[in-house]
Amino acid sequence: MKSTARGTLTVLAGCLAAVGAGAAPAAAGEQVPVAIPLTGVENALHVKAPELSTGVPIPVPGGPDAPRFAAGRMLPEPLLPAVPLSSELPDTRVEAPLSQATGDHKIDHVGLTTAGSDVRTATPGASVNPPLTGPVGDRFGLPDVALPEAGLVTPLLTTAPGAALDIA
Repeated sequence: MKSTARGTLTVLAGCLAAVGAGAAPAAAGEQVPVAIPLTGVENALHVKAPELSTGVPIPVPGGPDAPRFAAGRMLPEPLLPAVPLSSELPDTRVEAPLSQATGDHKIDHVGLTTAGSDVRTATPGASVNPPLTGPVGDRFGLPDVALPEAGLVTPLLTTAPGAALDIA
């Protein structure tokens, strides 16, 4: 093997390793931590800014239900299946100082904490049937005329969020 071919393969292997290593941490967790900097508020208003820490959920798509064919219908049911998604709502913590705002030094801060919870959702789906039936044997394979049908499958959202408020 020539040195140019070896060099090309080495560079290609290095690029693939770098891409794979960069994608592994993002795929490992179901949420991305987010730190929101509020130091500009402290500098502009000359007060202590609240602290906020949360995350951004990464939705993981599931497999949609397979279309089913039913007797008397020309198109499968449902025509546009609902796609399930699942993720985890992140832990969120907000802590705001109150001693400067109220002037009362008995109350130091107020905090709001939400615990992470699983969330499951599904996209809307659609069902359509044209104004013709399937082929009919006693009409030499010609379809019958029928009323058109259209329907929507409602979206789904299931979760159990909770929060705790503390004043200290």
